Amino acid sequence: MITLEISSTEIRIMETGAGKVIKWASRSLEPGMFEEGVVSNPQAFGTAVKQLMNSSGIRGKDITASVSGLYSVSRIVMVPNLPETALTQAAVLEEARQLMPLSEDEMYLSWQPIAAVDGGHQALVVAVPRDVVDSEVQALRAVGLNPRVLDLKGMALARAVNREQALILNIEAASFDIVVVAAGITAVIRTTAWQPQGLSPEDRAEHLSVALDLTVGFYNSHNPGLPLELTIPLFITGEMSGDLSLVEKLQTRVGYPIQPLVPPLECPPDLPVSQSAVNIGLALKGSASTKSLGQSSSSAPDMNLLPQIYRPWQPSARQLYLTVAILAVIALLFPLYQVTATAAGKAATLEARYKILNNELARRQAGLKSREPLQKSIDQYRTIVNMGGGFADDLEVIYRRAEELKIKVGSITHTGATITVTCQADSYIAFRDYLAALEESGRFSSPIPPPEGYPYVKSGTIKLERRAAK
Repeated sequence: MITLEISSTEIRIMETGAGKVIKWASRSLEPGMFEEGVVSNPQAFGTAVKQLMNSSGIRGKDITASVSGLYSVSRIVMVPNLPETALTQAAVLEEARQLMPLSEDEMYLSWQPIAAVDGGHQALVVAVPRDVVDSEVQALRAVGLNPRVLDLKGMALARAVNREQALILNIEAASFDIVVVAAGITAVIRTTAWQPQGLSPEDRAEHLSVALDLTVGFYNSHNPGLPLELTIPLFITGEMSGDLSLVEKLQTRVGYPIQPLVPPLECPPDLPVSQSAVNIGLALKGSASTKSLGQSSSSAPDMNLLPQIYRPWQPSARQLYLTVAILAVIALLFPLYQVTATAAGKAATLEARYKILNNELARRQAGLKSREPLQKSIDQYRTIVNMGGGFADDLEVIYRRAEELKIKVGSITHTGATITVTCQADSYIAFRDYLAALEESGRFSSPIPPPEGYPYVKSGTIKLERRAAK
């Protein structure tokens, strides 16, 4: 793991692995890279980090970085009447807004449940300025580094100290952090900007001791049932922890015993442990090396402050469950799908064959329909042929008898054995004689005259039936 501690005056980098510190390095930053905790010169800052890594031989892109507690706010809030499983960000933040100034447009908010208590649950809420986080992440990404995890310095310090009860004073050149650890929880984190360059050692010690007393008083006033005792150990860390004169003067002004930092990591003898406390705490983030602190259902906070917009997408437990369920359903339905697909394929084949047959049938029906007139003509022709030469004799008889009786023949229609003749006579007597003459010819059955007005009809259509040949 590669960890990076960032302050406005100095950066410290460390590589750890297998529970021990492997490499470390630090360098000062030029003035003007930060303005009120925000990276004001991202290119120069990123270049400084990259140069420090190259010079120290530390290789890698994924890093765990610290975030200054300056302008950040952290509080332990009580969410009543809700079990841990029902805790939501909306419920936690609703309670947090009553205790701390929150502007979600200006702050990134993170929270973590820490303890179950009677009547509800406790959660630690941390609000970090957006411009502080954005400037830091974007500057590191610009030089090819990927800040996978961000952690507040105060939380990293509590992890490095690894005590259930402790006070931590982290002193840097431009700010100092005071952390109160109670029941394994970072109960109070307070970061203050200062300028120690113009102060004497006595004034520096006085300034820090007063700030420490105010922070402890704040904690005790909010926890009257469990105030901090004077026997609680005080750990001094940070860039100025190596100033022995300052440490001695602090010891005479505070009533808490100052103890050396003994972190749960294997450290080389020449490593300045107190000055590297933040890096050590970052390296222990998410590690089983730190013992479980606190009592009952309490758990040491270990949240990642990196905003969701900078994190790679990862499926939630619900999404994973739904995916597994969908895959299981697909596996169960696949055999049915295969059967259905096979049946559908056969149905499609049969339908295609049906269409082919139907088209062929339609084509043949159209051909047959087109042949009907021809077939009718053929049938008529066959009838005429079957009649032999009798048809011509029939016509001769019809016309000869009509000429003899002065009958005018209009038309003759021959259909099989039936002949219809349209004719007209000068009188009904002539018309009746014509009918008798046709019958007497012996070629026809009794003619069927028009029904109306008979026997006084003298014109109309006569229907003749040919006698069968003997």
